[in-house]
Amino acid sequence: MANTDEKLQKIAKDLLEGGEVSLVIGYTKGSIPQRMRPVFITKAQDASRLSFSCYAVQDLAVFLKKPEVKKFGKIGIVVKGCDEKAINALIQEYQLLRDDIKIIGMECNGIIRQNLADKGEAAVSETTVYDKCLICNEHTPVLYDYLVPSENQKLNLSGNIKPYAKIEELDSMSAEDKSAFWKKEFDKCLKCYACRQACPLCYCSRCIVEKNMPQWIDTNIEETGNAQWNLIRAYHLSGRCIGCGECERACPVNIPLMLINEKMARDTYSLFGNKSGLDINAKPVFGVFSESDFNEFIK
Repeated sequence: MANTDEKLQKIAKDLLEGGEVSLVIGYTKGSIPQRMRPVFITKAQDASRLSFSCYAVQDLAVFLKKPEVKKFGKIGIVVKGCDEKAINALIQEYQLLRDDIKIIGMECNGIIRQNLADKGEAAVSETTVYDKCLICNEHTPVLYDYLVPSENQKLNLSGNIKPYAKIEELDSMSAEDKSAFWKKEFDKCLKCYACRQACPLCYCSRCIVEKNMPQWIDTNIEETGNAQWNLIRAYHLSGRCIGCGECERACPVNIPLMLINEKMARDTYSLFGNKSGLDINAKPVFGVFSESDFNEFIK
């Protein structure tokens, strides 16, 4: 019986040989066993380089926004459930055409934290995976053209671990204490914009930080500009973030950006019943208006 990698490789090879796609974006094994990296396959004979495991952390949907990728026309892409939600959101926002992509869905039971993987951790459990995996309900992508089942055991949750527990702690703090917490975190910001580059839904052709007539955000690495950048990016992702966590993973100074994104996602769901990326036919939550919408903030 073919294993996961063999099934994935056959799908990609058939797509390329049949001319259904010109490029397949996927994962390949890195230089050490506990690392995987993106790979771009244009020839059927190279499909054997494709692989997938509990170390495939990067959200490959980020590449779909790049001009050098778009030029290939029809593209095949390997996705986990969280990555596939990014594709759905891009389709919702008219950044992708569904007919231009072939989605190879990978059933995923959790991704091992990179710091643990680098130490040789190989067991998927509630103590070894990312917080995003503990709250994920899309271990099987909701939209795909092909699906490759997982060979790994299902992730069992005991309920003893609370993902993003810091959110509840922050909610209980006074406004002053919250402000002090985020000031300390944002003071670390280098304005490298790695969070923006890693995000599959940051696709503006010209980012607000690059607009200087007028200068909307102070570009210096200082308190006001740092807070402006991080908060305005969070607002831009409100109702849109699909929870892949790539922004936080890319941050070189370890700002807990997913505390903001997940808090916004929870509030959006609570107020509007919206979860980003689950339905390509749904309208973006802040792109429509309903008289039944939450409006208690209007005085």
